[in-house]
Amino acid sequence: MKNSKVMERIAAASNVIGAIALLIMLVVTVADVIMSRIFNSPFPGATEIITSVMPISVFAFLLSTQIKSRHINIDMVLNRLGTKARTLLKMAGQGVGIFLFGLLTKLTVPMAIYSYKITEHTGGSVAVPMYPAKIMIPIATGLITIQLVIELIKSLRVLFNRCGDDDGSLTAS
Repeated sequence: MKNSKVMERIAAASNVIGAIALLIMLVVTVADVIMSRIFNSPFPGATEIITSVMPISVFAFLLSTQIKSRHINIDMVLNRLGTKARTLLKMAGQGVGIFLFGLLTKLTVPMAIYSYKITEHTGGSVAVPMYPAKIMIPIATGLITIQLVIELIKSLRVLFNRCGDDDGSLTAS
C-alpha cells in the first residue's frame, strides 16, 4: 500500500525542521562546553535554547516514524498470529493512536494559540521564544492523527478484501 504523497512531503519537511532543531541543540551544547572549559563562562541562555528547541526536535520526526512504521513492535508475538488477527490488532492500535493523538491535539491547540498571542518566552538570563515549540506540538500530533486515520482506512480495506467473496459480499470468517 502506498502512503499519501502529500503526507510524505509534509513528513520530509518536518524532518528538515527536526534536523535543524537538532543542529541548533548540537551547536549550542558544543559552544556551551567550549565556553565553560576555555573561558570559564557558560554560553548565555544555553539551557533556555535547548529547552525551547527540544520539543521541536522530538515532535518533528514523529510523522516520518509513523509513515515508515519505525515504531516499536513486538514482532515475536505478532509473527505468531494469523493475518486477520494481526490486522485487527493493528487496527486497535491505530484506533487508540487516533484517540490519544487527537486528544493531545485538541488539548494543545489552545495552549499554542495563547503562547503565540502573548509571545511566550523562557525566563532566565536570555529570553528565548517558547511559542514555536508549543505550536509544533499540535501540528505534529494533528498530522499523526491524520496519518493514523489514513492507515486505519487502509487496514479496513485490507480486512474487508480478505473477508469478502469474489462477488464483493462480506462473509463471516
